[in-house]
Amino acid sequence: MAEGGSQAPAGAEASMIQEYTFQDKFNEVKVCGLILAMKDSYMIWVGTAAGSFNSLDVAMKTPMDTMPVSCPLMGSSADAPGNAMAKRLSMKLKAQVFLSYSLPATMPELQLAVEGRLAQELKKITAAPTPA
Repeated sequence: MAEGGSQAPAGAEASMIQEYTFQDKFNEVKVCGLILAMKDSYMIWVGTAAGSFNSLDVAMKTPMDTMPVSCPLMGSSADAPGNAMAKRLSMKLKAQVFLSYSLPATMPELQLAVEGRLAQELKKITAAPTPA
């Protein structure tokens, strides 16, 4: 399991992007992740070491509903695992979430493990002080 991060140089505008990566192995599947933390949103990619980008879903809160709304921007339908996961992450983070979930949809236990790992990473990111 490896992680890393980089940030914009001191004096950068408030809209800078912070990058975080992680790798882990779940049930013999090597999972890689990339999180781009921006001012009011997150771009998250999870997939295998092959690095495919099969789907992209977006989820965000609106003033009209207590649950985040979501829709697929690229790839599979709205009932794909990434769409539901983007909704849950958006609710936890209280921010807009773009999620590319490029892992096998036929492994629900992998989905749960990956979502748990993402929650750990995001908790560290949101608890870290914002660089000046």
